[in-house]
Amino acid sequence: MRLPLPRSLRSQITASVALLVVLVVGVAGLVIVDRIDHRDRTDVDRQLTARADKVQGDADKLLSQGNGADSPGSDDYGGLLVGSQSLVRLVSGDEIITQRGDQPTADIPVPTSDGLSTVRVGGQSWRSFVQPLKDDSDERLQVLQDLGPIEQRLADNTRIVAGVAALSMLIAAGGVWLITRMILQPLQRLRTGAHRIRAADTHQQLPTVTRPQEVADLSASLNRMLAQLQTSMHATRRFTADAGHELRTPLTTIGMNLETLQRNPHLPAAHRQEALDAMVMEHRRITVLLEGLQILARGDAGALPPRATVDLPALLDEAVRHAQHRHPLTTYSTSIATGGVPRVQGWPAGLRMAVDNLLNNAALHGRQPQGQVHVSLTWDSSQAFISVIDDGPGIPSDEREAVKERFARGRRPRSHGSGLGLALVQQQAELHGGALTLGDADGGGLRATLTIQLHRTAGSPAHSTPPAHSRRR
Repeated sequence: MRLPLPRSLRSQITASVALLVVLVVGVAGLVIVDRIDHRDRTDVDRQLTARADKVQGDADKLLSQGNGADSPGSDDYGGLLVGSQSLVRLVSGDEIITQRGDQPTADIPVPTSDGLSTVRVGGQSWRSFVQPLKDDSDERLQVLQDLGPIEQRLADNTRIVAGVAALSMLIAAGGVWLITRMILQPLQRLRTGAHRIRAADTHQQLPTVTRPQEVADLSASLNRMLAQLQTSMHATRRFTADAGHELRTPLTTIGMNLETLQRNPHLPAAHRQEALDAMVMEHRRITVLLEGLQILARGDAGALPPRATVDLPALLDEAVRHAQHRHPLTTYSTSIATGGVPRVQGWPAGLRMAVDNLLNNAALHGRQPQGQVHVSLTWDSSQAFISVIDDGPGIPSDEREAVKERFARGRRPRSHGSGLGLALVQQQAELHGGALTLGDADGGGLRATLTIQLHRTAGSPAHSTPPAHSRRR
């Protein structure tokens, strides 16, 4: 049968310590009592042996006294033995010749063997020692001692141990109950703080605990977990709100075009194709919008893949090559500093997306057609700088921070993008320990610079060198 355990940790600790104290004190006390009892019984055996030797030397005197009970002052042995709870007997065969001392309440049987033994008579225990009186005689001397006082002492000591163990248990339980109240107070604070947390509150944290160390570590871990959950919840809510807000217009447009086609089955082919083209464009817009929102939501929630080493020159070269295919009317040129190759510990897909967005923005917002876009990569001891320069009208200085917000398109947008491009670049820059900076290009246009924290490798120089090559695509 399984014993029920207390539900609270405080009660479990108190019960466990109290039980341990009872066991330790009880076992230790019983061991001590057993040793005391053993010592007492050993003393009795020693006294019996010494008394037998003394009586054996005066056996003739004992025999001359005859048989019977003693009274104080009746003889040398009677005066000593009466009241001492001891008895001396001379036995010949199965017959008792004489006996002196305290008589038990019942007759003690005649001993059948020599040596030490314990005899139980009338509810009393007697310790007996028997030895031959003379070597050439069948007479034997028996000396007995009442063990009642020793057994009483054993019972008294056992009760004392039980009482001390019970008292120790109560004292230990009371002390542990008070101590655990202080020790577990930080846990109680955490539990109270956890009860106050509500799903609607996105900034609630558990109380900060400094000691004990285990509870402090638990508090810090739980607060980090809460922060991650709150960040994830915030990202989910923002994704839902942004998606609902931005998808309303394209979905409405698609719905109106579908309704137009349904109500006008004989619509001219040119008008029908125009409606279909509009729906295709809105569908593409929705797809791009959802992809951008998903990336932003994953970044907000910290749901990122493991970091990897990124070769920035190779990534930049591939991104420019693909951008040239997407925008054949735009001319791209690159310049990469020579020296130690900068490497970044980051997310290759995120950095590639950020560079692609900068290259697309430069092509879409640069001079139309025959625009020129220049891309450069430089670095210092701690950061890499990817700069994309176009030859368009640029962005006014008072709008540069605003266009990095989500769904921002500026006052005079030149394309029908989702408004998430620069927001995605800004997020990736922050995730990689850097930033996105918008400024004026030297020859006019916009200079967008993506700063990334570097992971230096052995043998890499501390500073960049002038560009060693420049390519035009």
